[in-house]
Amino acid sequence: MTCTCYGAAFYAYGILLDPIHRDLGWSLTFLGTVFAASQLISGFGASFAGRLLDRWGGRLVFAIQAAASLSLFASSWASNAAIFAFLTAAGLGVMATTGFYHISTAIAGRVGPANREKRITVLTVIGAFCSPIYLPVGALIINSWGWRPAVRIFALVAFVGALQASHFASEGRSTEAQGPSPSAFQALRTSIHRPQVRRMLFAYAFAGFSFSTLLVYQVPIMIDQGLALGTAAGIAGFRGFSQLFGRVGVIPIAARHEASLALKISYLLAAFGSLFILGGNLWLGLIYGVLVGSSLGASTPLQALYAQDTFEPEDLGLLMGLQHSVFAVAGAAGPVVAGFAADTAESQSPTVWISVCSLFAAAFLLRKKKTQTPN
Repeated sequence: MTCTCYGAAFYAYGILLDPIHRDLGWSLTFLGTVFAASQLISGFGASFAGRLLDRWGGRLVFAIQAAASLSLFASSWASNAAIFAFLTAAGLGVMATTGFYHISTAIAGRVGPANREKRITVLTVIGAFCSPIYLPVGALIINSWGWRPAVRIFALVAFVGALQASHFASEGRSTEAQGPSPSAFQALRTSIHRPQVRRMLFAYAFAGFSFSTLLVYQVPIMIDQGLALGTAAGIAGFRGFSQLFGRVGVIPIAARHEASLALKISYLLAAFGSLFILGGNLWLGLIYGVLVGSSLGASTPLQALYAQDTFEPEDLGLLMGLQHSVFAVAGAAGPVVAGFAADTAESQSPTVWISVCSLFAAAFLLRKKKTQTPN
């Protein structure tokens, strides 16, 4: 489910941008706005989906995801901009709300709290195979049959993935004796008033803005620098595969260092590595893939671990939803800003600098967790 949901609701959209733009003539600003709308739906719905998880477990959440994939399937026949925008944003948004890591890592953390780091890392390592599969295979499908059949295949595979998750991963309810807090609003308000939580959420917001922008536009950026679609998609897929290097290393890193320090390093490494995408050749693209892929790969489980250490366990689903809400809403602005900048400058270079500056801001906001010294 992790691979099929992320593949259809996140990674695939980046390789669909240019073919849709060329076929229907819709601007990158419009297409970026469609993705931004899906991010907003995901952001505003994440806490609600987390609350459903706290109370009823994964079966209901994943069943909703399966229904949402049918909206994406229907969008493949749309030639009207408004209909396409509605079906695509709704499908991608609800799929992300009910299937991204804020849901799956919460389930992994609850199923085996004694081995939480290993379980979350294994989950995200499996998820890392999504990008190297979907991007090159998706580019092959688009080049052979067009973007519409590609969307249909992505949607149907996501539908099957959600159904099997609903059956095999039906647990995930709150494991605390008292259950989740009676008032979701009060639980959210109490958490947000904690300074440590606010600083973490601001850092995640800048990271979400940057990663969303970079991952959606990485293929168009490389095409703008002179690479062919197949080559650009291959590099993007290699970047996804390189996430494995970061995720496999999370367990020893988490055992020796605080998650906040490791996150800071990963953000800075991603900022530096992003600059190589402007090189316009295969070898610099591969350097981009290794640096950004490994740092992004490490940041995903580290963000989950740091958040689970920070949030209250009885409302973990709800509060992990809050984390995703901040990440997604901030990420929704990225494609719009980058699309407008690219359309205005007639170049994708500003997109890279926007991502780099956002990652520097995220790294600056992270601080080492303060420990109290006993009297």
